[in-house]
Amino acid sequence: MARIAQTPGKLKDLIDAAEGVWFEVFYSGDGNKAITVGGNEYHLLPLRFSTRVKVISYFRHYWGIAMSNRMFCNLHTIRRNNRLYVIVGDPGIFTTIPRRVRVTSRTATRIRVTAVLSMSEDYDEETMLVQYLIGKSGTGLRVLDRNKKDERFARCGMSG
Repeated sequence: MARIAQTPGKLKDLIDAAEGVWFEVFYSGDGNKAITVGGNEYHLLPLRFSTRVKVISYFRHYWGIAMSNRMFCNLHTIRRNNRLYVIVGDPGIFTTIPRRVRVTSRTATRIRVTAVLSMSEDYDEETMLVQYLIGKSGTGLRVLDRNKKDERFARCGMSG
């Protein structure tokens, strides 16, 4: 669980980090050993992401368990020789960079945040308004839900 203050600036940092972790794992296999299975090419993930448990544990630094499981599933991994491989391809363009955040409500255990996400760090480009539900535990925070689900958060059966 990310240990972070609950100011808008720190919540923006949390959302920025959370939005990026799927891409970190997805692209971490670039340049590694490739295999072809069923007509699809897969790259070997590095040791730090070599198992489902390791990948989900990494996601769990920023996301709740349900969203972490969805994100793992949508990596489209396969397991060979006790190692994970991720499908090769272009995941597309995503609007993931928080430009502005606003806390809309707070309770003892939850923070609701509305964020303007952009494709650019420097200016508003292809913006999207996204609402987040962030869980609090002590000084730790995790994103529990996000109202706009792109391909990273699609419902799917578990793989890998």
